[in-house]
Amino acid sequence: MNHRNTQPRLNVLQAGLLLLSLALAPLAHSENLTEDDVTSFIASMEAMQPLIDKHQDFIESIEDPADDEREVDFARMMSSMVDEVKGHEMYDDLDDLVDDFGFSSPEAWARKGDRIVSAWFAIEMEAQPDMAPDIAEMERAIAEMENNPDMPEAAKAQMREMMEQMMVTVKSASSAAKQVSDADKRAVRPHVERLKAVMEQDESDYE
Repeated sequence: MNHRNTQPRLNVLQAGLLLLSLALAPLAHSENLTEDDVTSFIASMEAMQPLIDKHQDFIESIEDPADDEREVDFARMMSSMVDEVKGHEMYDDLDDLVDDFGFSSPEAWARKGDRIVSAWFAIEMEAQPDMAPDIAEMERAIAEMENNPDMPEAAKAQMREMMEQMMVTVKSASSAAKQVSDADKRAVRPHVERLKAVMEQDESDYE
């Protein structure tokens, strides 16, 4: 048996496996959420109040009156928040806080949070499939409104803007929910009530 070409062939195989592992490295974030991820994230949110109180003036300064009208990326809700506080003392305080709960950085915390919040949305939408307005019905309502000669143009414009924004929001939420894996939903499902409570409390703190 000829062994002369065995080593070169093995080297080629090893090189191929190495290249494959490098190519797959960016996909590490796709690992399933664990219940520890979920409980740690929720606990960090429950501990957030002192940080919010400390930076209330800054939070109010970055609030945009047009926020209610802009498109919301439901798949990046937490990451968007981290983006907004970069470069401010609040980012450093957030870094210290999330480190206490096992997250290596605000960005890592936010990436887990994005997935947890998206899984929560998906679970809520599955439980209440009729909760979101039907896009086709909304489009028909807009068409009927446009053809209504008795409605002033200013009122039409206002209603059109509101309904179009609602459609964008519904589509964004639906898109985020569809990307959630069954494994992520299984990890989040036992903690939905606790997550809902802390997220709703967090929202009220910003009002």
